[in-house]
Amino acid sequence: MCWAVPAVVRRVEGGVAYVDVGDGIERPALLGIDEGEVGAGDIVMVHAGVIIARVDLSALRESIEAWKQMAVELAARAGEDPEAAAKEIEKEVGRVLKIAEELRAGARAAT
Repeated sequence: MCWAVPAVVRRVEGGVAYVDVGDGIERPALLGIDEGEVGAGDIVMVHAGVIIARVDLSALRESIEAWKQMAVELAARAGEDPEAAAKEIEKEVGRVLKIAEELRAGARAAT
């Protein structure tokens, strides 16, 4: 099974967006969607180095709940703490959301 991960677009140059998955490191990702749909501060889903979708906050929140449920089930099967697994998902995605909010606030301040 392959996973797409949420990331924040920091900048776009040509057919490449530089994204942050929440760890502060910019990584190049090819635009697999129309370049006009993606800008700094947007949250996107990246699979194998390609942006496959732009997501809004409500869709991301729905995904978080699904990921948390999967993490809880996997942790329980592995004999690990299900609550800790759910909190880890919230923490990881929370970092992406924080970066997106900071970029958007900076863009508003610049205009």
